[in-house]
Formats: sequence, C-alpha cells, structure tokens
Amino acid sequence: MKELSGKVAFITGAASGIGLALSKAGGAAGMKIMMADIDEAGLDRAVAELLAEDVDACAVYCDVSSEESMRVAADATLAAFGKVHLLVNNAGVLAKGGIGDLSLERWQWALDVNVMGVVRGVEIFLPLLQGHDEGSHILNTASVAGCVGLASMAAYCTTKHALVGYSEALYYQLLEEGIGVSVLCPGFVATDIAQTARYGADEFDSDLQAAVSAGMSPAVVAQHAVDQLRKGAFFIFTHPGTRGEVLERFDSLAGAFDATDASEVIQGDPDSQRVADRETTENLHS
Repeated sequence: MKELSGKVAFITGAASGIGLALSKAGGAAGMKIMMADIDEAGLDRAVAELLAEDVDACAVYCDVSSEESMRVAADATLAAFGKVHLLVNNAGVLAKGGIGDLSLERWQWALDVNVMGVVRGVEIFLPLLQGHDEGSHILNTASVAGCVGLASMAAYCTTKHALVGYSEALYYQLLEEGIGVSVLCPGFVATDIAQTARYGADEFDSDLQAAVSAGMSPAVVAQHAVDQLRKGAFFIFTHPGTRGEVLERFDSLAGAFDATDASEVIQGDPDSQRVADRETTENLHS
C-alpha cells in the first residue's frame, strides 16, 4: 500500500510506545488514525498529541482479549471514518520467565493477548479491508523473539513465534486478493512495557529493565515500519545487531537438512523425496 494519505488506520496498543509512534508516523503521512488501547487515560493523552499535530485522529477503548470489545472498536472506526485500510495489530504483553517459572494463568494471558488478540483483529477487520478496492494492508507487531529462542522469556518467544507463523500464513492467503501483510520484528525498544505489565514491574529484573530503557526509539521503529510497509515488505526488522542471532538459527536449520541429506535411513527410504516434494508445499500456500 504505497499511498497512505487519506487512508484510515486502526492501531491497537496506541496509547504509548510503538503503537503511539506508529499512530504519529501514519498521521504524518496523511492517514486518519483510530487509536485503540485498554489504557484509557494514556489513550486520552495520546490522541491529544495527535490532534495537536493536526492529525485527523479518534480514540476508542479496546481490549484485544475480548471479541466484543474489538467489535465495538470496529463499529466506532466505521462510524468515525467510514472505512479501514490499514489494520495494525500492535498490542502485546511481556511475561518474563522460563518454562516452569510462569503460572498457567500467565501463559494464558500472554497467548490471549499476543496471539488471539491478533486473530480477533483479523477476523473482525478483514471483511472491512476486503470491502473496498482502495488498497489494504495488515501490520502485525511481533518481535525478533519470534525468530530466536530466549530461555528467560519462554511465553513471549512462544507467542511471537506463533505470530510470525500466523502472519506468514495470512500473507500467502491474501496474496491474490492484493491485501498486503507485514510482520514487524524489533529488538529492544524504549517503551513502558514494564510499567504496564499486568503482574507489575517487579517481574522485570534490572537487566531487562536496562535493556528496554536503552532500546531503540519507538519513533525510529515506526518510521522504518511505515517505509517498509509502503514497499510491501513482509519481514520488517529494525535492529541490525540482531542479524547474527537470527541467521545463526537459520544456519542451524540448514545444518539439520545437511544431516538429513547424509542420512542413510532417510536417503534409503523411497518415499522420502515424494513426501518432501516442493510442489506439495507450494500447493498449501494457496
């Protein structure tokens, strides 16, 4: 979606951090912005900032863990602007801890917001994106943690890996319709995610607090995301320093396939090539 001016964006998690920065970047590009968040006080301050910059913006309370709340937000967006062109599923939470450290309640919370919140967003807003021929796009905020494994952030990595996979499936599904899909995978960004944590800032140790505080500016992340969205990019990475860790994982995957190629058991199986036929995989993309 190269042309943004005059288009309508619905952005979750818009009261602060990356969501607020994306709202400002979209507004600067001439978009009309519906800002959605569970933090009503923060949302009021955020929309006031955009209005002060002469951005056509509105705000609506939205809990992405509630289907009803998201449907109300969708109705409010249509009432305010008539259409939706850009869906930004940005709301997310970080539950710190390794496997065995987190309660099932925390696991459920992370899954319900980081994964099902995006699923709800797409289920509810996709018909609106399909309801016109003016160009549409979906941007899902994942994380570089969706491409690597971090032992102390098990739930976060799990949900962000799921979101990357979901986004890729969505990309192929909507390709022929001309609706773009991008997945944003930043590293540490200077946001207030610790202060807005459901279980309190005390679950964030000093090292994690320091990494977040020293993170990249949300404004830089947002502007790069908008630039790449305009180019139709699927993967959007923001932190050059994370390249090595991501590529190390894919080198490991390539090494596993080398072991497969060298396996007498696999190579001696007459069905192995048929099962792995690329055409079969390509058919599943459609």
